[in-house]
Amino acid sequence: MAEEENKAEDNQEGTGEGKPKKKLIIIIAIVALIAIAASVGVTLFLLGDNEPEEISEEVIEEVEELPSPAVYSSIKPPFLVTFNVGGRQRYMQVSMTASSRDASSLDALEYHMPLIRSKVISAYSGLDFASIQTEDGKIALREQTVTIINNVLEGEGSSGIETVFFTNFVLQ
Repeated sequence: MAEEENKAEDNQEGTGEGKPKKKLIIIIAIVALIAIAASVGVTLFLLGDNEPEEISEEVIEEVEELPSPAVYSSIKPPFLVTFNVGGRQRYMQVSMTASSRDASSLDALEYHMPLIRSKVISAYSGLDFASIQTEDGKIALREQTVTIINNVLEGEGSSGIETVFFTNFVLQ
């Protein structure tokens, strides 16, 4: 009986019934290998080289020139100045915060605060009350304050402050 089965298998191979199935399997395997190779190739192409590119000196200089984050310091207590306007007593109270990119400048600001307060109050006392009520007057007052503070800090060799922000501004 085993001999009959072997003869039957030999007859099927001889007739070519098994060859189309083998060819189909071989073709599918080749297509699958080509698809896998193509996907690996595309992936490597899209990911590119992992080698770092040469960075130009200009890019390095631009990165080095990026400013450091601003540091803020509140100036306390608020400045209080009196004005004599048309025989009436007027008041100005200003709370402010100084901004700098250099923490040592703010340390110098704290150290010299008595001198800075004296100079700022003297400068504010000489102002015209009507002019500081306008937006342009407030901007000029802020710029004048920055100039006064930086003139005091200039002797320290620090880079100074960038600006001051009026956190409370009361005119009465």
